[in-house]
Amino acid sequence: MKGKVVLLGTSSGIPTKDRNTTSVYLQFSGDGFLFDCGEGTQRQIFKADLNINRINYIFLTHLHGDHVLGLPGLIQTLDFHGKKRIKVFGTPTTKERIECLLRGSIYAQEIEVDVEEIKPPESVERIYEDENFYINAVSMNHVVDCVGYSFVEKDRTVYRKELIKKLNLTASDFISLEKRGYTKKNGRVIKREELKEIKRGFKFTFVTDTYRTDNIIKLAKNSDILVIESTYLNEEEKAREYKHLTLEYILEIYQEINCKKIILTHFSRKYANLKSFEREIKKRGYYNIYLGYDFFTVEF
Repeated sequence: MKGKVVLLGTSSGIPTKDRNTTSVYLQFSGDGFLFDCGEGTQRQIFKADLNINRINYIFLTHLHGDHVLGLPGLIQTLDFHGKKRIKVFGTPTTKERIECLLRGSIYAQEIEVDVEEIKPPESVERIYEDENFYINAVSMNHVVDCVGYSFVEKDRTVYRKELIKKLNLTASDFISLEKRGYTKKNGRVIKREELKEIKRGFKFTFVTDTYRTDNIIKLAKNSDILVIESTYLNEEEKAREYKHLTLEYILEIYQEINCKKIILTHFSRKYANLKSFEREIKKRGYYNIYLGYDFFTVEF
């Protein structure tokens, strides 16, 4: 297992008896990535038995309360645990608002909160890059500045295991391959390039609080896991007014985005249950669309 995605909150607006406000935890190798941080997120992290100290990056889609009000408690807890630094990405005024939230209680802050503000890009743009991954962002269509994010593991060059087994290559062959770029086996010259292939990296995309926009398709295309809001079932007028998505729209773009797993979240509290969503998905015959719930987990 390389990592996992855990939904920590799947309600829109306010928490319900069964659903917390929005947050998604991505664990990749030794790092934890948090996407949004609604009220109560740190408690959800503990209930999910996740390592809070692994969180090195927080990505905020926008600054509405149900996506950020968990930040002061989370940051203070990280500080109490001796964490030196946390990197936060968000839309303009994020730094000012986080400082205001942290000043809301008596608290001697030692942790460095490194905030990078993003002017929502009109086209998909790389906003952060590390040795093994990068983060893409693009603007969404909401009532305030809002962005969607993709975490993309960089492609790797790996040896083709089946071919190595077929050729019966040994450790001494690999020493030759690394030193000379080739080895000789049974009278045949085998070049290093013949044994390697590009392994596509894992891609995770998070889209929430937006009305219809082509940027969703551009950002999410070919994701291994897409977590996307489905605030409404098919109430198009409400979706347009409040700038949210319907399940109907997600089903419209299903073929075009070509994602391996689609997990729906950010459901309106008007739905006592999601049976109507389930019926609609089954009617279309889509078996890789999942109704998210708090602590829904996908390993990869």
